[in-house]
Amino acid sequence: MTNSITPIFKVVYYTNNQETGYFTKTEKQAEKTPVMRLPFQLKVEPTQLHQIKCNAQTIIRGKEKYKTPNGNFKFFTGLQETDFKHWYLGNDYEYVKGQKVLSLVLFHFSNENDFLNVYYFSRFYKEQSKQRIEFVRSIVPQLMNRYC
Repeated sequence: MTNSITPIFKVVYYTNNQETGYFTKTEKQAEKTPVMRLPFQLKVEPTQLHQIKCNAQTIIRGKEKYKTPNGNFKFFTGLQETDFKHWYLGNDYEYVKGQKVLSLVLFHFSNENDFLNVYYFSRFYKEQSKQRIEFVRSIVPQLMNRYC
């Protein structure tokens, strides 16, 4: 989706596996190209103080870890509440030519928590929290109209 206001994003759909506690990617994709940065499975857990620096009470993470001594998760972000029920804000980062680049990620959980839609804004991020809040307030109604 692209216009003068909305940055390019991809949508990835997950379904909740009650037995494992993980959300698992489905084959349904809104775009032809899935987001490779998002793992096959995601799990929501309470935040532990040493894990994250933001004001999120819960985190979402993948299952896979890096093969390093500290074994950090390959995908890991805090779920920050938004003004919209069941919508949360997070981020992802990667290194491009030695520079850390952030991507904004929105998570929308269904009312029954059985589905999760992830909206991934690759290499798009607002550094100031006020700007991120304004962006979320403007984009979520558009996403709701198109995908919910």
